[in-house]
Amino acid sequence: MARTIFLLFSLFVAANCDQLSVLFSPKALEFRGHARLDVDSLPDVFGASLGYSVAKPTEWDGLTVRDPFNLANGVVIVVAEGIDSLKLENAHSYELYGGSGSESVSELMHKTADHNGISFEIDLKESSDSFSTPLGNVQPDDDEVQPQYLKAKSNKADADFLRQLAFINGLSDLLVTSTDENIPAVHIVRVSLEALLAAHEPSSLAVAEAKKLLTTALLELQTAAEKAFDGAVVVGLVTSTEAPLVRSKRQAEKPKQGETQDFNIAKKYDSNYPVIFNIILWFSVVLVFSLLAISIAIATMDPGRDSIIYRMTSTRMKKDN
Repeated sequence: MARTIFLLFSLFVAANCDQLSVLFSPKALEFRGHARLDVDSLPDVFGASLGYSVAKPTEWDGLTVRDPFNLANGVVIVVAEGIDSLKLENAHSYELYGGSGSESVSELMHKTADHNGISFEIDLKESSDSFSTPLGNVQPDDDEVQPQYLKAKSNKADADFLRQLAFINGLSDLLVTSTDENIPAVHIVRVSLEALLAAHEPSSLAVAEAKKLLTTALLELQTAAEKAFDGAVVVGLVTSTEAPLVRSKRQAEKPKQGETQDFNIAKKYDSNYPVIFNIILWFSVVLVFSLLAISIAIATMDPGRDSIIYRMTSTRMKKDN
């Protein structure tokens, strides 16, 4: 009996786990496998993608850095609250354990603040006509969403969800026009399906259409992020079934009008820089040791008549009598 209860509990937990899905990453980063990931390590995964130091070691092998000189300059994360997973083609998915993935993502904002990056976190389920970000105001783009089973006029939950999708589409437009690809950035967008799932059956056509529309919006956001950061971006989706705790909204401070903000950004080097640097470095090392060896050999040479020192330092021709 106890074993049966344990198995049922295990199946319940496995069926209600949060999930990380990586939709896009630059060639310098390789996401592979499907190993489970501790939610506490989630900020370190995205932080390592930007080149930040890792807070603590982990045995997770889902991320490999192929080229440390061409890491991501931006991270765009969508947090979908109310669902445990979302099927996405060509995405690498990892099961999260140990807590709420929704809460863990917020810790990434602290890392970015320490590196003077332009970052923001917006919760789209908050009722608003627009959302202010360091890049500008996010305006909803309602024209792209054309639902068939979701009834915005008769169902408030449907209307709120479609409004959130419109804001995601608006953010896609803003990223393309206002992003500086050389400044490290983390953009976190929260969308909620909780009210929608409470208003419809999980297996209903409305829920299926909602997930399909969310997938389409994510793919458009991925395309916009790739273009905005010139391919140097990680786009991820974190699904969360646990209700998040009270969290404060954090975003980078906007500079005052007429004031330029110094981000202390490191100079961006060409991809051939490490090759040229190594050639010059080791050639210089070989040259120095070669000169040292030659100097020592000449200094210790016997200055006899048959030596090169005698021949080159003689003031007159030496003749035998």
